[in-house]
Amino acid sequence: MSQKRTRSNGVDSGGPNLIPQVPVNKFLEYVETRAWTDAEKELDIIRQKSDNSQWSRGYVKALEGLMLTYRNNDDKYIFLPKVLANRTEDTISNLKKEFSEFAANELHGEYDRGYFKALDDYFTLLGNMKNPRASVQTPPPEQVTLDQSTTSTGQG
Repeated sequence: MSQKRTRSNGVDSGGPNLIPQVPVNKFLEYVETRAWTDAEKELDIIRQKSDNSQWSRGYVKALEGLMLTYRNNDDKYIFLPKVLANRTEDTISNLKKEFSEFAANELHGEYDRGYFKALDDYFTLLGNMKNPRASVQTPPPEQVTLDQSTTSTGQG
């Protein structure tokens, strides 16, 4: 942890330590719950505390992209919302593995590895949340009944 970065060997092994993890976790949770104001505040903290390395810039840019992706109302052509529409554990696990491999691959530049690490962190959070939207996407029985009839029950 005392090592900030190592540039002599071309590997940015200190990269993940340069970004404060607590604000990142809060940011990702806020994006997931669509709490945009709180997400913006955490993103500002992350920007202020990160250095100006290529890795950090890539990481922050990925976080910005995640927020913009989910704030956009028309997500039918955007990769992540489309892939995560069903949020199976296999999908989350496979994407996390893929982004993790990209983040560790030295063929990618520092900026790209930082970018992929942010996505890896996002999918780690999703995996730990164990499909939080499943209950929201499954309509309760009353709604199924309402969809099949035209009578109103006072729910608006």
